[in-house]
Amino acid sequence: MAVVTIIVGLLASTCVRSDRVASQFADVILITIDTLRADHLGCYGDAGAATPVLDRLARSGTRFAHVVAPVPLTLPSHASLLTGVTPLAHGVHDNVGFALGTSMPTIAERFKSAGYETAAFVSGAPLDRASGLARGFDQYDDLMTRGGDAAAERRRVNRAAVNNERRADETVAAVAEWLRQEPGAQTRPLFLWVHLFDPHAPYDAPEPFRTRFSDRPYDGEIAFVDSQIGVLLDGVKRARQGRGALAAVTADHGEGLGEHGEPTHGLFVYDSTIRVPLILDGPGVPSGLVVERMARVIDVAPTLLDIAGVAPLERIDGASQRPSMSSGAAPAEPAYVESRFGRLCCGWAPVHAWRDGRWMLIDLPKVELYDLAADPAQLRNVAANQPAETSRLRRALGHALARETAPSLRSASADARARLQSLGYVSGTGTIEPSLRDPKDMIAVSVRLGRAIEMEDAEPAEAARELEAVLREDPRNPLARHHAGVLVDRLIERGDFAEARARLDAMFGRDQADTTAAFKLGVVSVRLGDMNRAVSLFETVVAREPANGDALVDLGGALLKTGRPAEAATYFQRAIAAGHADVLAWNGLAFARLQSGDGSGAADAMRESLRLRPDQTEIRAALEKLRPSR
Repeated sequence: MAVVTIIVGLLASTCVRSDRVASQFADVILITIDTLRADHLGCYGDAGAATPVLDRLARSGTRFAHVVAPVPLTLPSHASLLTGVTPLAHGVHDNVGFALGTSMPTIAERFKSAGYETAAFVSGAPLDRASGLARGFDQYDDLMTRGGDAAAERRRVNRAAVNNERRADETVAAVAEWLRQEPGAQTRPLFLWVHLFDPHAPYDAPEPFRTRFSDRPYDGEIAFVDSQIGVLLDGVKRARQGRGALAAVTADHGEGLGEHGEPTHGLFVYDSTIRVPLILDGPGVPSGLVVERMARVIDVAPTLLDIAGVAPLERIDGASQRPSMSSGAAPAEPAYVESRFGRLCCGWAPVHAWRDGRWMLIDLPKVELYDLAADPAQLRNVAANQPAETSRLRRALGHALARETAPSLRSASADARARLQSLGYVSGTGTIEPSLRDPKDMIAVSVRLGRAIEMEDAEPAEAARELEAVLREDPRNPLARHHAGVLVDRLIERGDFAEARARLDAMFGRDQADTTAAFKLGVVSVRLGDMNRAVSLFETVVAREPANGDALVDLGGALLKTGRPAEAATYFQRAIAAGHADVLAWNGLAFARLQSGDGSGAADAMRESLRLRPDQTEIRAALEKLRPSR
């Protein structure tokens, strides 16, 4: 998300006068501000902004006018920030299901190997220790204080919140406490990364910012964060007296705020969500310099290492911006940008883009090309009028995509596998063929889906109506299907089987290939006593997913209740062979054999069930009754 990096202690410039002396042993402070648009800071032209701390840093140091983030999502963009490579190299494409692999070197590891003490304090759950970003840090503080797990999935679609976070003042206080307690605070130079989450939706700044910015709550969050950056820098200065500091401020991504129809971020890659600030200040950094040459978030790590005199990272995509602060003559490197969020959550086409100076290409089913000099807001697609530029940039993008490495998944997460099957990263059965529709055509659906997920708890009936509308427009949308299923599960849990059946009938009637709906409809049919329909539905699921243990067991159970024990035994045995050898399968097999007249086989199945769970008194009693017959 938005990364604001403050580099205190940069190089001396040969063309811009500076009376500060760069130090190889200066501290390095990286501050990342989540979800921060560059154009909502005073130093980037917003006259109504209340960002005196960042504005002062920009005047004191160097500001980069045009900085591009590689992904409008928190984890993958931070992974690029800390490694200097794009998602095509590090393999992290979303906040969910991915983690940075151990083979990818990070800036923290470089500073640590150079003798720096390293510490990180993060404020949003996508950057917790499981993200893989903690490598190289002596201290990695990911203690969140607000929110709960139940909100995570509901709000994933429109980035309206995250399951856990902590406010900027709490994070800054944690840094101050650590600095007070760290015994070696003055013996080694320090690399400190502080991530502040607050500008992320929902926008809810504390007073007095809430009242002052009641009509602009996003800007109120930014003003609050700016004030806390001042507290942070003052605290570091007091704790680290006598040391210079190299500081950098940037952002992982911006916020749509309704531009291009996008309320928050994650789906599109226009400037509203990928243009971020970058401010450098400290010893050796030119004062009052504005670098107009385009820079990238992947340039931050090599720039900091270069200025600090630490060995560079190998095989990086980024480049040090030190030359642009001295001569400014070097041409801008092109920028790769992506968003696979819509592909992963909803089955829409992935977004890949290539930015090359004046032009930006967005390669989608309906290709887009923008002349950034004439159209900085990216409102006029000129792809049809510029075929040569479109072809040139498409070739460059194609070369970059051809070098993509394997995704970096959270290997322990079964949820990750389920989510990534639709992208083709993981094979599986029962997956829905993605629609690959152009996300430009789906923005209204995305907003509606986000609204439905947000009201799931408070207004489930209205949420269900919204999800039905989404599925009529986009019937193969896996996220909408999932949440429609969540609402049905709640109906089943409270015993409202008739309403659950009505919802499931609509879902299955709309798509006969929806095995999840078919399975749940079979379960509800059992509860309503309609065994013949239950058998038919479970048979449909098993025909499409032969190794679906739940469906095999439930089909066996329904066949038992319809007086077909021999057939039932076959399906219980298939479930066990497929790895679903729990007590339900063994007990079902036992009673199917018993009703078929196979007392010995029934006893064998009961004994296996009791081996798995000895406390089943009813099964033990049934086995005792069988013993005289053996």
